[in-house]
Amino acid sequence: MNKIGDKSGNVFEEDKYDRKSIQSVEVGVRVLLALVETGRGEGAFLREVAEHSGLSRSQAHRYLLSFVNTEVVEQDERSGRYYLGGLTIRLGLAAMARLDTVRIAAEHLNDLLAEMKTTGLLSVWGDYGPTVIRWIDGGIPLLTSLHTGSVLPMQTSSSGILFLAHCPPEQTRERVERERAEGIVVDDLKLAAQIEQARRVGFSKTRGTVVPGLSATSVPVLDSQDRLVATMSILARAEQKTFFSKVKIDKIIDVARSASRAIGWQG
Repeated sequence: MNKIGDKSGNVFEEDKYDRKSIQSVEVGVRVLLALVETGRGEGAFLREVAEHSGLSRSQAHRYLLSFVNTEVVEQDERSGRYYLGGLTIRLGLAAMARLDTVRIAAEHLNDLLAEMKTTGLLSVWGDYGPTVIRWIDGGIPLLTSLHTGSVLPMQTSSSGILFLAHCPPEQTRERVERERAEGIVVDDLKLAAQIEQARRVGFSKTRGTVVPGLSATSVPVLDSQDRLVATMSILARAEQKTFFSKVKIDKIIDVARSASRAIGWQG
């Protein structure tokens, strides 16, 4: 039987201790999974988390309180609902960043932004919709509330339009309905025209619809199954009306296609 030691010189039998888990950690993960499954972006009440994790309300409350204290979970003081916190988002983004598709797309975007001398971002589909996982400063500072972890609107962002154009309706419908309930409403005919145009020309453009004074052009990154895995977005000040020339848009599309081919897209 192998022996292992700690920094204090104590020796333990590896087979005996190596396989033992910390039960409270496993229960805590159960609580987090219950929060994810019941909350679905809108948060969950204590009773819902308790029911879905198989714990009493007092037990679930103690775990949630510990998670709130460590920023794993947040609680809305007005409604009492619990949400995944900032630390959870950071952990999720760090895990996603390890994926080859994300790494390849980010590398291509970084090179493009360095050449165009502007700022951009990389987005993927998250639990709450199009989520920014990389923010790359290309040298021109832009005043914006967007940052890594921001969720982009489906109907008014260039990335959102691409997800609507490339993803099945059952994936995007709930998010659009939630936006409209929150007051973000784009006419159905207008939205359908934007989606169809994005499919036809291979990119989507918006001007001041997400952040006033900011324009964006987004292009899709596709995998071997022709599925959208990420969107590349190039940003510019809206006052720079000639920034997104045909030459630049063609270049942006070419870079996105190059990234797509690098992860298996046949084109």
